[in-house]
Amino acid sequence: MQGFRIAWIAAAVWLSALFVATAHAQVRPQDVPLDAWASLPAVGNVTVSDDGSRLAYVRREGDQSVVVVQTTAGEILTTIDVSDRRFNGLRWLSPDHVGIWSLVLEHRLTGGSHVPQLDIVNVRTRNVAQALRSTDRGGVINAVYGVTRVDAGREPVIHVQAYTIEDGHVTRDIYRVDLDNGRGRRVATGQRDTRGYLIRPDGSIAARIAESDDATRFRLTAPDGSGGWRSLYEVVSQLDGPAVWGFGHDRDHVMISTLEDGQAYLSEINLGTGEEVKRTSVDEDPSGPFYDRRGRLVAMTTYGDDAEYTFFEPRLEEGWKVMTQGLPGRRLQLHSFSDDFQTIVVRSEGVSDSGTYFLYDGAARSVSVVGRPYPGIGPDAVGPIFVINYEAADGMALMGYLTLPPGRDTTNLPLVVMPHGGPASRDYLQFDWWAQAMASRGYAVFQPQFRGSDGFGEAHLQAGYGEWGRKMQTDLSDGVAHLVEQGMVDPARVCIVGASYGGYAALQGMTTQPDVYRCAVSVAGVADLPEMLEAEGRLGGGTSNNPVIRYWTRFMGADSRRDSVLVELSPARRAAAVEGPILLIHGRDDTVVPLNQSEIMHRALRAAGKDSRLVVLDGEDHWLSFGPTRRRMLEETVEFLLEHNPPD
Repeated sequence: MQGFRIAWIAAAVWLSALFVATAHAQVRPQDVPLDAWASLPAVGNVTVSDDGSRLAYVRREGDQSVVVVQTTAGEILTTIDVSDRRFNGLRWLSPDHVGIWSLVLEHRLTGGSHVPQLDIVNVRTRNVAQALRSTDRGGVINAVYGVTRVDAGREPVIHVQAYTIEDGHVTRDIYRVDLDNGRGRRVATGQRDTRGYLIRPDGSIAARIAESDDATRFRLTAPDGSGGWRSLYEVVSQLDGPAVWGFGHDRDHVMISTLEDGQAYLSEINLGTGEEVKRTSVDEDPSGPFYDRRGRLVAMTTYGDDAEYTFFEPRLEEGWKVMTQGLPGRRLQLHSFSDDFQTIVVRSEGVSDSGTYFLYDGAARSVSVVGRPYPGIGPDAVGPIFVINYEAADGMALMGYLTLPPGRDTTNLPLVVMPHGGPASRDYLQFDWWAQAMASRGYAVFQPQFRGSDGFGEAHLQAGYGEWGRKMQTDLSDGVAHLVEQGMVDPARVCIVGASYGGYAALQGMTTQPDVYRCAVSVAGVADLPEMLEAEGRLGGGTSNNPVIRYWTRFMGADSRRDSVLVELSPARRAAAVEGPILLIHGRDDTVVPLNQSEIMHRALRAAGKDSRLVVLDGEDHWLSFGPTRRRMLEETVEFLLEHNPPD
C-alpha cells in the first residue's frame, strides 16, 4: 500500500532484543523453553503521550519489570522498576505525567481484596508520587477507582474516586489530586448508596451513580442546583442492572447499557431531562467505548473474534484504515492515540503472530514496530488455531477453539480440554500463551465456549443459568466426542486443565466423568460450593441477599447458599469417584478463590486414597501476576501432563 512502511523505534538498550525478535531462526516448538511461553509479556501496555512524541510501556526481561518512558525516536526519559508490584496498567495523566497502577492487598474493604493503587511519574523531574498517600482526610483508602483529567490552568491535577472511612461509615468520594506530589483534597462526599460519578473536564459532577446495599435498585442522579440530587433514571432488578459507560455523543448525555427480556441495548440519557434517547439494540457485547483526553466519545467497539469498530472521529478512523489495510488477516486492537489522532498505538495478532505493537504516524504515513510481547516465540512455534462448531447432546449449537501442535499429524492426537474461567467469560481466536505452550509439547488444546459463556449473545449466556456442573460440564465432553468422531483426538488420551471456574470444571470432570478424562490440573479452582458461598455470605454481611450470592446461585441452580444441591455439585464431596491423578495449584494470596478451596479438595482426595498433589505458589494471587510463579505453574502443569498423558 502506498505510504505504508515498517521501521524500528526503540531505545539502544532495547534495540538488540527487538531486532532478534524479528528474524526468528526455524526452531522446533518443543525446543522453545517453557520460559518463552510463561514469562510475563516482554512489552505491554503501550500508550502514547498527548502530543504523540513520547511512549510509555512496561518492559520485562527475566524477573525484572520496568516501566519505560521514551521519545518515539528512542531516547529514554525515565524508567521505574515495578518488579515487586502487581503491575496493572499505565495511562498518561497529563502531557508530562504518567500513572502506574498496581494491585495491593487492602483488608479494610470486603474482608480483604486487591485494590488499584496509583503512582504518578513526573517525566520532566523523574519524581514519583503516590496518589492519596497524603490527604486532608485521615480515613481515605489508598485505592483509586476512577480518574478524570481536569483543566486547572497551570496546576497539574486530576480528580479521582476513592473510599473514605469516617465514623464507621464508608463513602465513595471525589478527591482532587496534585500530580506533582500526589496529595489529595476531598472535593465531594458521597452518600451511603453512591457507587460512582461522571465528572466533566472542568471538575464538575455531571451525574452520580447510586445503588442500594443489596444491589437491586439502580439510580442515576444529577445535581439539582441547590446542593441536592434529582433522579434521572431508575431501575429495580435482582441482577443485570444497567452499566454506565461514560458520556454519550456529547457531554450532555450519559451512555448506559441495559438488558431487557434477553436483549441488550445501548442508550443515552439526557442529563438535563432524564429522557432516554438513541436506544439501540446490540447483538454483540460492547467492549468500548473509547474517549479522548477530554472525555469525548470517539469510537465504539464490540468484542469478539473480529473486533468491530465504529468511529465518530474521522482522523482516528483514517489511521485505523491504514493499519487494517497494511496488516490484512490479523486481529487488531486499538490501544492508544494522541490528541490530534495522528499517532496511534495498535496491537496485532495473527495465525503465526504471538503479538506485535505498532505505532502509526499519520504525518509521516509510516508504521513502526514498538515491540513484541513474546519475542522468543517465532512463527514456526505457534500452533494453528481453528474454530470448531459442534452440537451439545440437547442439540444446542456450540463452538470452541482448537490449537494444534505445530508440525504434527492432525489425527489421533492427545487432547487437553481447557475451559475458561468466569464462567461468564470467553476465549478468542488468538494467541493464548498457556494453550500454545501445551500445544508445543505435542497436545491438541480445545477451549470450548460452553453455555454460560459471555460474548456470544444473551441467549447463550442465559442458557448456562442453573447448569453449573451440569450441562455446562457436558458441553465440554460433547466437544471431546465431536473431535473423536472427526478422527482428530484419541479418546484414551484426554486430560482437562483449567483455572478458576475452569479449575472447577477440571475437578468436576474427574468426579462425574472419569471415563472421559484420565487426569486433571486445577489452578485456583473451586472445589466446595457450600464453603465458597458461606465465605461470600460472610463478606456480604451474612445475608443471602448479597448480590454475589444471587449471581452464583443463579448459575448453580440453587435456592440459597445452603441448598443441598450445592453438595452434589461439589467435587470435594465426590472425591471417591475420582479415578485418575489430579494436580492442584493455588496462589497463597488469592483473594478471589481462597487457597482453602484447593486444600479442601486435596484433603478429600487423600482421604479417599486418590492420587493428588497440591502446589502452593507463595506470594501469588488469582491472576498469576508474577513471572516466577507463573512459570512454575506452567512447568508443573506440563510435567504432570507428560507423565500422565504422554503425547508419544
